[in-house]
Parts: sequence; structure tokens; C-alpha cells
Amino acid sequence: MVAVTVVACVAMAFGGQNGVGAMASAAPLASAGQARSEHSRPVDRSTEPKECVGSRFATFGAIYDAIFDSLKPYLPQEIQQKSATIKAGAHRDMSRLRIASLAVSNHPYDLGADDKDPIMKYRDPISQWVVSQLVAVREGRAGEAIPVENLTLAQAVESVWLYLYVTVMVPLTVLRRTLPSIGPLAGPLTIGTLITLPILLGVFAATQLYKSISEKLVDSCVVSVTRSQKANAGKSVKDLRFAYAVPGIVRDIAGQVAVADADTCKPIGDLPLTRIVTRTSDYLQAITTNPATDRQIVGMTKRLQEYLRTTRVHQNLIPADPADFNTPEYILSQVGVLIPYVGGAPLDVVIGLSHNRNNKQDFGATVPMSDLTVTKSLTAAYYAYALAAHMVELAWQEGGTDPAAALANELFPGLGITTDMMPKSTGIVGAPNLYGLVVYHNVLRSMCLAEDKRPAPAPTSNKRVPVSAARW
Repeated sequence: MVAVTVVACVAMAFGGQNGVGAMASAAPLASAGQARSEHSRPVDRSTEPKECVGSRFATFGAIYDAIFDSLKPYLPQEIQQKSATIKAGAHRDMSRLRIASLAVSNHPYDLGADDKDPIMKYRDPISQWVVSQLVAVREGRAGEAIPVENLTLAQAVESVWLYLYVTVMVPLTVLRRTLPSIGPLAGPLTIGTLITLPILLGVFAATQLYKSISEKLVDSCVVSVTRSQKANAGKSVKDLRFAYAVPGIVRDIAGQVAVADADTCKPIGDLPLTRIVTRTSDYLQAITTNPATDRQIVGMTKRLQEYLRTTRVHQNLIPADPADFNTPEYILSQVGVLIPYVGGAPLDVVIGLSHNRNNKQDFGATVPMSDLTVTKSLTAAYYAYALAAHMVELAWQEGGTDPAAALANELFPGLGITTDMMPKSTGIVGAPNLYGLVVYHNVLRSMCLAEDKRPAPAPTSNKRVPVSAARW
């Protein structure tokens, strides 16, 4: 219960601090009088049947009741006598306090995904939030707000982790990659290594802890809820909308994509490059009004498609994406960054190629570039960028001067500042690869083109039902 309370408090704090209009306490605009009367009228849930649910349906209102009732026998007598009034007031306050839908990240199960779908594997906190927002925009829920009363524990966990990831984990990782060696201790061991090791282990441990908590809470018996609480879990207020408008380009993108499904909708990451070229060409022709420009686009598209068809590549020589590493490979990759010279990108290349070999992929086989998938292309770009940044760092370390140290010597001549005394510029240079390209890649692997969606097969399975479609 203590953990649940902490999560709830942190979630409300983050919701109130992030984004313009992230929280609202005003009554709904369309039927203000009715909404106020409904929120001010105490709801007697004592006679409703209850069901013990996991974090997807464990609302803050239900969690508050469970905590309050568990503490009630230990409270002073005068407070116990007023318990009904206190609880009713708390529920009114939680109903009036609202969080913008676009400030909340949802668990993939609440987006309609199941354990087989790509989003369950290819996600990070930022990409998961992006997918959540695209789904909300697609369904017309972009301007709506969720009362804290209806906010679920799953939404709180995912949103809190998102904000911690952006404000703590990412800066710590960038700091670790920029921290200089400072001074050698024994062999390759330096003071900088001793400082960065706790950061590396801390970020890794926090990530694993989040994954464990997120997975276990979904199917656990967290709290008992009534029929109305379960029906309203995660629901927004339909008649309250924030004033800001979603940019047209975002609305256009959201209208063309859906959450990828292993059975009915192939992710964008699995599509061939020729399909992407064709769609891009069609889109450019659709938004132009000049026939001459259209003809130029058509001609350029034909030349590009011809080049893709006639150029062959060894696709299996592209190392496996780090997201596809198994557990031992992932641990070796994470710990390997501490190895001088070869740790980081070079080691990941070796691990990736070994992964391909262990999966019986033929290194000599070639395919036309037109058949190369989006994922293979982005993985190649990821390794190319990572290797380039790594080689630049080695060049600065061994034979040149890091730009940061050079600038410091120009500003403060005579101090003799060396590369080992200044933060590494490559830590910043590599950040767009880790927190830009990787996030973009995860979004493309988590979503599919709506036009590709096929009818779902006969229900057999464990398909998760979105909160918006949940029924008692």
C-alpha cells in the first residue's frame, strides 16, 4: 500500500508540472452545472459487487478507499466518525483535478496490444508515449482530460517512468558518456571509470525494476473495484477539452497509422524500402498543384526505384539491432562500454554479427536494396553513426584534442587543460543516436499503416481489451 501511495502522489505531482494545461480543476464546459452536481453528490459504493483487479483497472479512487479503510481502525475516534465525509470530499477533489490525456503514457495492453505484438518488445518510455499520443489523436481524444479519480495505477506507473526517464535516466546516461577518464589508477581502470560504474549499474537496475513492476502489477490483485470504477478506469471527461489544437501534420500521421498487430497488421519496420518510396512519392504528388512538379517527382521516383532494384546488399552483414540481443548479449553490451578502445559500438557490432551467425543467417546472401526492410536500414544507420562517433572519440583521445578542451585552452590560456580533464564531446554527439534514432525506430516497429490492417482472426486467445472498450 505504501508503494501504491507513493506512485499516486508522484504521478499527480508530475502531471501538474509537465506541459501547458497538463492538469485542470475546472468543471466541464458543456454541462458545468450537471457535472458540478454529480461531483458534489457522494457516491455510495458500499452495496456494489467488487472484483479484485490489476493495475489496468485499479483507479486512484479505489486505491484511496483501500488505503483509507485499512488505516481507519487506527485513526482517532472523531476522525472515524467523520470518515464518510472525509472520503466523499477526497473523491470530489480527485474528480475535479484532471490531467490532460496527452500528458499520460499508457501500457501497451491499454492500447489493444497482446504479448505477441511488436510494441511489447520494441519500446522505450519515449516511443511508448509517442504511440499513446498518436492513438489518442487518431481516436479524437487529444484534447480530453482524465480525472485523477479515474486515473489507473498502470497509467501512473508508465507516466512516472516516462518523466523519470526523460529527466533523470537520459541526463545520467549522457553524463556517463561525457565524463573524462580524469586519472589512471591501475591499467585501464581510471577514476572516471569508478564514477561512471555506479551510474551504469543504477540506470540498468532502475530499468529492470520498472519492467518487473510494470509486468507484475498488470496481472496482480492490486485492489477491489466496483462495477462503475472498473467501467471508468482510465476514462477521460468527454465534455471537457483543452483549448490547444493538435498540429495538422501530427493529426495527418495519426490518421494513417495504428498499433502493429502480429496477426493483422505488419509493422512499418518490416516494410520494404520500395514501399516507403512509393508512398512518399504519392504523398508529395498529392500535396502539389503544379503538373510540372508532379512530373519531376514521378521521374525522380522511377530513377530511385531503378537504383534500389539494381543495387544488391549483403543484408546479413548488418549486425543485429541491440533491441534483438538476448539477455547474455544485452548484459555483455552494457558492461562492455567500460572496456577501453573496443567497448561500445565496436563490441556491439561483434555481438550483432555473432547473433546473426547463431541464427544461421548466410553472410554471403544478397538482396536488392528495394527489398531491404526499414528496420535493416535504420539499424545500419544506427551502427554507422555509433562507429563514427566512437572513432572520432578515439582520434581525439589518442592524437588530437577534444573540441571542449581546445575551447577551454583558448578561453583560459596557460592552464594546460588536456582532453582527460574535460567532458567528452562525443557523449553529446552520440545522444541523438540513442535518444533520437532509436526512439524513432521503436515507433516504426510498434506501429503499422492503417491501410494494411486486415480483419482479425477468430478469437482464441489472450488478446488484451483496451480500457476504452472494457465491460464488466
